[in-house]
Amino acid sequence: MAAHLRLADLRHDLGCETLFSIAALDVPPGQFTVLTGPSGSGKTTLLHLLAGLLQPKAGSIRWDDADLARLPEAARDRWRRRRAGLVFQDFHLIPELSPVDNVLVPAWLGAFRAGRHRARAQELLARFGVPERARVAVLSRGEQQRVALARALLMQPAVIFADEPTASLDSASGATVGHVLLALARDEGRSVIAASHDPALIALADRRLHLMRGQPVEVA
Repeated sequence: MAAHLRLADLRHDLGCETLFSIAALDVPPGQFTVLTGPSGSGKTTLLHLLAGLLQPKAGSIRWDDADLARLPEAARDRWRRRRAGLVFQDFHLIPELSPVDNVLVPAWLGAFRAGRHRARAQELLARFGVPERARVAVLSRGEQQRVALARALLMQPAVIFADEPTASLDSASGATVGHVLLALARDEGRSVIAASHDPALIALADRRLHLMRGQPVEVA
């Protein structure tokens, strides 16, 4: 499972102002990419563009043969279901459900038979050290973050998008999440893209895209 990202002449505007622009970018699978920059620079916006949740004002966002900038909304939704896993900053878990039932949510929403994916959900939770049976509401924030990661991985996505995945976590929990993301890229060949202010997470990245509002994106 792999996905190759290519950007060309990408620009996104906020009203009459250019928020950011990227002339060209080529990110092969198996890399951990982190979007950096101050608040308001467009990190979450760029993450949402790369995931097809938004469309750019100009340019192309090509994952293999699919240009998300040209696809209608329904086709972008299908691409995400088949190819992407998303970890939101606020997790969006269902508090009264168990961790394993939260992980199985993508199977329910995708009209798959959830029972067929239960063993994988249990395997992912064991890998991340999260108890299966407690309600999510009683888990620590770090455990909830790992449930969100497991949910994102349930359907074997080629691409993982994570918005501030270590925000509000203690240093130990943040380090665990960071090394999980790195392993998903380097050991499993997935494309992993995160937006973050966390210096420890940024230090793990294979590639960093630094955003400053109104400026071309710096690639390092």
